[in-house]
Parts: sequence; structure tokens; C-alpha cells
Amino acid sequence: MKKIPFYIVIILFGLFGCSSQKKLTSEAPFTVEGANCQEYAAGREEGGTGFTLKIPLKGELTSIDFQQVYFRGHAMQPELSTIDGESVLVCLYENIKPDGGKGLVMHADPREEVGNQPPAMLGEKEEFPFELNADEAVIGFSEIGKKKLNYYKITGIKEKIPVQYPSRPKN
Repeated sequence: MKKIPFYIVIILFGLFGCSSQKKLTSEAPFTVEGANCQEYAAGREEGGTGFTLKIPLKGELTSIDFQQVYFRGHAMQPELSTIDGESVLVCLYENIKPDGGKGLVMHADPREEVGNQPPAMLGEKEEFPFELNADEAVIGFSEIGKKKLNYYKITGIKEKIPVQYPSRPKN
């Protein structure tokens, strides 16, 4: 009998604990046709590697503010561009080395290693809010003048052949 309040608290947390989870909308004021992802590698090590996600959009886009795109475990800032006369949401992700690309100094004299940074702790990565397959992404957007943030899931993202650039690609 003394455990009943404990069970009530557990049930309430179970019912309302997931209310902070982001909810997907089934309709958006735009349509997506032919989204694709293409990995790239620069010709030099300092140029980096990553991928470009391009999402062609149709519809009235002037009243929409695109906030973030969630894809393959990354939250990216999208940029609305016009490519070949059509509106495309472009997201560029660059892989960053844990040491910031500087490299570690290994020396017989420990004083020469003073600038080395320790590796990041495993628990420091931000938790990803969606469970997505490799060909799925979520677009976070809001309509201008409204504060509510909507999330729209797209599927069927095609993987293009990776390319190699002499340096980091431009949008």
C-alpha cells in the first residue's frame, strides 16, 4: 500500500516524460523531389572531407524559414539556393578531426607537448533527436510570423558517386 504513490509517479513520468521529443508533421507547405547526397574529399589532407546534401524544393518558399536539417546523425544549417533555376536547400557537412586538424606533437621532451589537447569524452556528443535510416532526413522549419517549429521527414535520398576536389567545395 505504501508503494502506490511511487507507482503513480513512475506512470506519470512515463506518460509525460517524452513530451519534449520533437514531433514530425505529415504535411509541409513545400514538396521535395529528388534529394541527393554526395560525399567529397579534398585533394589535400588540410582540405578535409565531408558531404553535401541537396534537397530540391517546390512551392511557395518566401514565407518559410528553414532552421536545421537532421541527416545521418548530424544537425546542419541549411542554405536556400537557386541551382539551374530551381530552389534547392543545400547543407554542407565537413568532417572535423578530433584535434582540430592541428595534429599532436610527440616529442622526447615532454615540455614540447604542452599544447596538445586531450581527446573529447565519449558522453560529450549532443543527443540526436530522431531515429533515421541512411536515406532519410528531417527538415526543421517555421513559417515566418509564427513561432512554432515544424519537422518534416523526407525519405529516398539518393547517394551520388563521391567526388574529389582540389580544395573544399563551395555551395
